[in-house]
Amino acid sequence: MPQLRQNIITGEWVVIAPERSKRPSDFISAEVVKPESEVNDPFSLDGVPYRKERHKEYDTKHIYVIPNKYPVFLEDPSSCSPRTYRLESNFYAARPSTGGHDVVIVKEADDSIYTFSIEQWYELFSVSKRRFKYWRKDCNAEHTMLIYNHGPKAGASIAHPHAQIFAANIIPNQIVREMNGAEQYFNNNGKNVFEDLIFHEKKEKDRIIAENDEFIAFTFYAARFPFEVWVLPKEPSAHFEDTPETFIHSLGQIMKDVMSRYARVLKQPALNFFLHDLPDSVEASEFFRWHIEITPRLGTYGGYELGSGVVVDVMSPENAAEFLRG
Repeated sequence: MPQLRQNIITGEWVVIAPERSKRPSDFISAEVVKPESEVNDPFSLDGVPYRKERHKEYDTKHIYVIPNKYPVFLEDPSSCSPRTYRLESNFYAARPSTGGHDVVIVKEADDSIYTFSIEQWYELFSVSKRRFKYWRKDCNAEHTMLIYNHGPKAGASIAHPHAQIFAANIIPNQIVREMNGAEQYFNNNGKNVFEDLIFHEKKEKDRIIAENDEFIAFTFYAARFPFEVWVLPKEPSAHFEDTPETFIHSLGQIMKDVMSRYARVLKQPALNFFLHDLPDSVEASEFFRWHIEITPRLGTYGGYELGSGVVVDVMSPENAAEFLRG
């Protein structure tokens, strides 16, 4: 029968509906993501606008960084900590959307998230870590998040492989939920919830799909998406940018491992991943740990999900892990 499961960090509920469970072949889409031609590719190194604007000090063999042409958060160091103001007879609140918005681009247009080498993964995360340090010093950056969209269903409007970094002058809603939930767990139990999560998953073994000396990857117990996977560092680390470079190599290894499993089982689905980190103004935390959440986009939310905020997942995390382990 269907089972309600609670996210141990945020307290949010999801429904796992095993009787509606499908095999991986039922999720495979005909969608194919093809790279743009060199003429139409806006992220080509030959693109005139980006040749001038890129942050050349962040160039590596496989990666370069540019400011987003249409930023969600606009870099404006001349206007620090913009205050919230009121609109429409003092009824609604608003503030300028300042901070910053990077595009972290893989130079090889023909590659994809499913074909990246460990070296490409390492450089993507290493360069992103350096940009996190940059934004942490910005007066308008309250929180920095690395995200990757692969495929139109996941919101990728350009096929050339690239990640984005959002430096926002707010703390995102989901980060607030995770921080509050992690702090409450720590106050109630005297332990870090992420440390307990790793201990529990290693003990149960049912949901683990990949592991190395520094990281562990498992399907999430209260998954919001079929085949949702979390990647956690084993060592306590609240800020991504404080992670040692040697660990970044291990992160590249486990991400390549996870993506190869998605490619084999689900034939390279559209997906997102995002890195959850502490707010930039928080120096350290006993109760939080940075981590990556990977969410394949294998379906759409219906009216109940949108109206209630309670997600129905038709693939149990345990079955998903079994398929991904293969």
